Formats: sequence, C-alpha cells, structure tokens
Amino acid sequence: MVGKLSDDRLMSGSRIPVLYSWLIAKEGHPYSTPNDELRKSIAAKHGEYERDDTHSEPAYCGNLFEEPIVWDVIEILDLDDYQLSPPVFTSKDESWQCSMDALVEVHQPIVVSVNDTFEIEGGLSSITLDGSIPIEVKTTEAPYTGEVPLWRGPVQLQMQMMAVDAKFGILATVHRGNRRHYEIYRCDPVMQQQIGDLCLEFRDRVESETYYRPVNVDDCSKTHQGGNTDPVELNSLADDVARLVQLRQDAKSIESEIEALQTKIMSEMQDHEVAQVGEFTVKWPRRHYKAQPEKVTPAKEERTIRLRTLQIK
Repeated sequence: MVGKLSDDRLMSGSRIPVLYSWLIAKEGHPYSTPNDELRKSIAAKHGEYERDDTHSEPAYCGNLFEEPIVWDVIEILDLDDYQLSPPVFTSKDESWQCSMDALVEVHQPIVVSVNDTFEIEGGLSSITLDGSIPIEVKTTEAPYTGEVPLWRGPVQLQMQMMAVDAKFGILATVHRGNRRHYEIYRCDPVMQQQIGDLCLEFRDRVESETYYRPVNVDDCSKTHQGGNTDPVELNSLADDVARLVQLRQDAKSIESEIEALQTKIMSEMQDHEVAQVGEFTVKWPRRHYKAQPEKVTPAKEERTIRLRTLQIK
C-alpha cells in the first residue's frame, strides 16, 4: 500500500518516533535524528526537498505484504468493516499528519483473548474492543524477542489513535517472514500529550529554522557547518576536555596492547585456523574474495564538510 503521502513540512506518523525516541524516551533512533527530520521539513518549506521514492528490497517487500497481513488480522478477529490505506489525517491544530495501513470499525464490542499470535499490551489476558481501531503493519528482519522498540510502531500507533480518537490500536509485526506478533495497544494519554507537544515545537522550529541540540557527533557535524575561525571561550568545559584527552590516551594504550596480544597469539597459531586456549576457542579464519573487474571511481564535486573528530593541543 504505497502512496500515503503526508506534507513534508509537518511532523508525521512515520517520523514522530524519531523525536520521541531521542527527546522523550532518551533511547535514540537507529536511522535518524530530530535535526535530520527538521532539515527535511525546512527544505520542504523552501521547495527544495525531494522524496526518494525508490525502495530498498526490504522496504519493497514490506509494502508488498502489508495488505495480506491486515487481512490476516481482520480474519482472526472476524471483522468486516475496514478500510485499507485510508486518506491522510490532519490534526485539528494542523501541526501533524498521519496515514494508516488500515482502519477498522468495531460497531459491537468484541472480546479478544491472548493466543499464540495476539498479545495485549500490559500483559492482559483479554480485552474488549470497540470503535475505530487503526492497524499499523511492520515487517522486520529482526528476530522476535518479546520486546518492541518504541521506534518500530508503538509511538506511530499512538498518533494514529489520536487521529481518529481511538481507544485501541493494533501493531501487526512479522519477524523474518516467519513469525507473526500482533499486539493490541490502548491509548496512552500521557504519550499522546507528549506527541502533541513535540509536533507543535517541531512546527515552530520549522518556521524559525531553529535546530535542536545535536544528539551525537554526526549530528553536530551536520548541524554546525563551521566557517567562523574566531576562537570562542569555553572555560566551563575545561574538565570535559581534560577527560576527553585522558580517554583518548587510554584508548590508544588499549589499542596498542590489543595489537601486541593479537600478534603474540597469531605468531603461536602459525598456519592453524583454530586454537584451544583453556576455556577459550580462538579462531583465525581466512576470507576468500572473488575476482572483480576494475572499477573507475566516479568524479565528485568539490565540497567542504565539518570533521567528526575534535583536534586538541
């Protein structure tokens, strides 16, 4: 189900997990930062952002399997009033938009009990569903562990519930193509308030083009491009700089010791690829590379980037 395009200038259901994971949960997000999302929206505001509509193979397969997974959920729950890929929803304050993989309408309350496929958030054994219920589908190469990271569905589902004033939502995840995990979530007023506040702040930052405090070194390099060669006084960070210098010295010493120990062990192993050393099994395998044709490195335009490592004297 492709083509559910929200306004790139606004926060959306697929992007809100980035803000929530970094700024509220403090758990981080594996693929993006708040400033990455802000840059997209600022560029969109100026008409300079173009979506990359090409899909990786996992993303393409995920879209391919969305409808069958929705049908499976609907069949298990014995529902008949549903809409696949409903139109994009816009919040009343127009600070965010979100799309859904499916929206179910339950006109008569139904009781759903936990089974091998369905789980209920909070460890409940059963729950009574009614009203509008959004369904969010996820396919992932990650194995099923019983834990669902916030960035892979739960936050997005809460925004979808906000869109239709739903009391419940369903996150349908298929792991590695061979393990279904369908979980029913209840609306979380606290999380929804936080989501609303994040979206309002995001809209204001897009308007004023005020970036968030960077969350990692790469984010710093992208956010602060440099160019001002005048020294800045940061005496309050003296202890931090001293600690960084010490840690770098420790790391260099550790790396040197690792190199020396590996050299000693390899020298003793010689041509053997496996060695038994007390309780440890040490492997020094080989890797085979197939022949490849000569490649010509494509030309690159001149550019200036901010380095990701501080130089301290």
